[in-house]
Amino acid sequence: MRLRRSGPRAVAHALAAKAESGFALTLALLVLFLVALCLALLALSLYVRMRAVRNESQGIVLRALTDAALAEGLAHLASEPDSTGVAEHPFGGGRIGSRIFDLGESQFRIVATGRLGVRARTVEAQVVRTPFSTEVTSWRVLPQRSGGSEEGTGSKPH
Repeated sequence: MRLRRSGPRAVAHALAAKAESGFALTLALLVLFLVALCLALLALSLYVRMRAVRNESQGIVLRALTDAALAEGLAHLASEPDSTGVAEHPFGGGRIGSRIFDLGESQFRIVATGRLGVRARTVEAQVVRTPFSTEVTSWRVLPQRSGGSEEGTGSKPH
């Protein structure tokens, strides 16, 4: 059996215990806040990284769509010298299309576009067509026009 203390020492001891109890609660809340802050920073870091990876993967798909559009335009030019391109159509989760311009003397310019959602990428290729082959002599990615559209876009070949 424990005896209860009385007197000034008992009051001081009770006050000290109460102060320690408040300090422990404050310390626990501070630790909880710091853990929550660390978890929020970690979540933000993961979100930014995930967004960058998603943009990179969409860029890779967009480049593949553009390559497919150019290959399709080359195939049409190789099989039909009077081809004006391929109208934009669905392909591989996006849309592709190309336009072919005759520059004279067996030289052509192909403008190929790949679209993935609201993003688009357009390339221009200089092509030489002979009776035996169709070859790309140079190509470049066209810059976007202001307003978000790309040069060489359109749903119908010219």
